[in-house]
Amino acid sequence: MKIRWLLIFILLASNVFAQKNTKIKLVRANKLSPAVYKGIKVQKLSGNVVFKHDKTIMYCDSSYFYEGSNALDAFGHIHINDNNKVHIYSDTLKYSGDNKIAILINNVQLEDSSMTLTTNKLKYNLRTKIGNYITGGKIVDNKNVLTSEHGFYHSDIKTFYFQKNVKLVNKEYTMTSDTLVYNTNSEMSYFKGPTLIVSKENSIYCENGWYNSKTNISSYSDHTLLKNKDQKLYSDSLYYDKNNSFGEAYNNIILIDSVQNIIIKGNTAFYQEGEGSSYVTDSSLAILISGKENEDSLFLHADTLRIDFNKDQDAKKFIAYNKVKFFKTDIQGKCDSMVYNFEDSLLVMYQKPLIWGNNSQLSGKKIRAFMQNKKINRIYIDTNSFVLQHDTLDYYNQVSGKNMIAYFKDDSLKKVDVLGNAQSVYFVRDENNNLVGVNLISSSDMRLDFSSNGISNIVYMGRPKASLNPVEKVSKRALFLRNFKYYDDWRPKNKFDIFVFEPQKP
Repeated sequence: MKIRWLLIFILLASNVFAQKNTKIKLVRANKLSPAVYKGIKVQKLSGNVVFKHDKTIMYCDSSYFYEGSNALDAFGHIHINDNNKVHIYSDTLKYSGDNKIAILINNVQLEDSSMTLTTNKLKYNLRTKIGNYITGGKIVDNKNVLTSEHGFYHSDIKTFYFQKNVKLVNKEYTMTSDTLVYNTNSEMSYFKGPTLIVSKENSIYCENGWYNSKTNISSYSDHTLLKNKDQKLYSDSLYYDKNNSFGEAYNNIILIDSVQNIIIKGNTAFYQEGEGSSYVTDSSLAILISGKENEDSLFLHADTLRIDFNKDQDAKKFIAYNKVKFFKTDIQGKCDSMVYNFEDSLLVMYQKPLIWGNNSQLSGKKIRAFMQNKKINRIYIDTNSFVLQHDTLDYYNQVSGKNMIAYFKDDSLKKVDVLGNAQSVYFVRDENNNLVGVNLISSSDMRLDFSSNGISNIVYMGRPKASLNPVEKVSKRALFLRNFKYYDDWRPKNKFDIFVFEPQKP
């Protein structure tokens, strides 16, 4: 972009050589006398001096007119009226009629219908209508104040090209940049190099992009970062419609929420402030940070991740849907969709939910997990609840019932209350871990205590039916409760496995 705009200015300036030179005409002066200035014979003019060159009129208090070389030096109250379209004021003027270049020094002010430029030194080409400064300048229009060290202005197309320490200020935002192209008619800004836009609501950093001040629509790329009070959004590119509070981000997206301690990654994101929500898709990943140096964080993947915000832009709900899978060192899970409420730390899993903890598997129609300090405290399993533990290669401790409440400590299963139609298959072992037999139990309700080695105690409620049998005396079918299914192949073994929802069939 930088090269393109420079080429435009250069090509326009080259028209100088294709046009015929005309002579500067003296219109009036109160006093005229011959003189020698800087070793050159000149006409010395003073008092209400006026020159005309084509459609340009120049006013000053005094002047040295080089009629032979078609040039002049002017002093005091300089005013250039360029065809009633551009007016330039300064203390001193040096003008060449052959190339129509004016050099203005001290208290320079250029005005047109849309803006005012002030600087200490300005070079202005009256043929190409291009002006430039290199000692710092300020442009003011009806909405913006813009400053920079270097600048070009094309008055015909109302376009500025700024470089070095560029700053644009209006009531909505402040922009600082390395390079900026700005059109005062369209109010379009194109920026290149490190650029920072700061508003009351947020700040945006990028190294390439554009901003439309009329529509408040903008586009950013190259190392983009959007920040507000509690969140940071990194991406390769970002589109934002401020009036409609709508944004889109693409590729290498990282959303960080410092309050909820959550990181969301993906390649496509949508933000709708009116709806109070953000969506992330395409290789989406959520990281719930916990533990020292984040070594015990929870990693979660789904087709789509969504965060809902309140009016203060604080995250209130996290939603994952379609092929949800998560991994944490001591607990893993899988379901079709899930919702996590930040306010009450309630996690709800829908449609064939599965949770694995150590060597246990929990399943049911719906699972509700209550969290404390980013760790699962207890789990409610609704309808067709089932818990199994792998005992040996061929044997599984199992518990089923209508509903269950599972209690955890440090992400390890400690106790399960089975409420309604409780059944269990429990392999009994002695102190040397030798198999004694299998306990087949049914009861209205029961409680199971767990240790690192599996079920350590069972408390029956109501009138249980129980029998301890040698394993070889029990049919293979009786060793498995109804709805038994072991999903170990579906269990994520590390944080990378969460991107594979179900194992491929052989």
